[in-house]
Amino acid sequence: MTDSGWEVEFYTDEDGRAPCREWADRLSPTKKAAFMAAVEVVLIPQGINVASNEFGKALGGGLYELRIRQTATEIRKRVAGLPPDDLDSPPEAVLLRVFFCNAGRKIILLMSGYDKGENPGQRRQNREIENARKLMRARDQAQKRAAKVARKRPRSS
Repeated sequence: MTDSGWEVEFYTDEDGRAPCREWADRLSPTKKAAFMAAVEVVLIPQGINVASNEFGKALGGGLYELRIRQTATEIRKRVAGLPPDDLDSPPEAVLLRVFFCNAGRKIILLMSGYDKGENPGQRRQNREIENARKLMRARDQAQKRAAKVARKRPRSS
């Protein structure tokens, strides 16, 4: 984490699966580069404040959506004024959604994502949002169980 930025982590369930990381790993090189650029130059500096501009939206209940509509080069140039990266990827439309929550002081937890360009329907969007909410509930339950176990452990003196 940088001094002024947010730390970004991938949510990992109790079985060791990281849904957002697994999804990102399956993206085409162009889309994966856009995802990484958006995290680096938009999400890390802005955190949950991304919901106040075109790159994000607050979905309620602590869930947020990162909206990625540009290539990595376009994001870097437009947002950060950075020179284009050296990716020579073929032109490809980018329309990604990444769901995240705040997981502590200046920590963003990436829950899941999907390629809205493949299926832009509202039904799919709602299903993906509900899936992200389920992941948040599972995380909350796991944290409660861990806290309960920690309280039951005898303290050594």
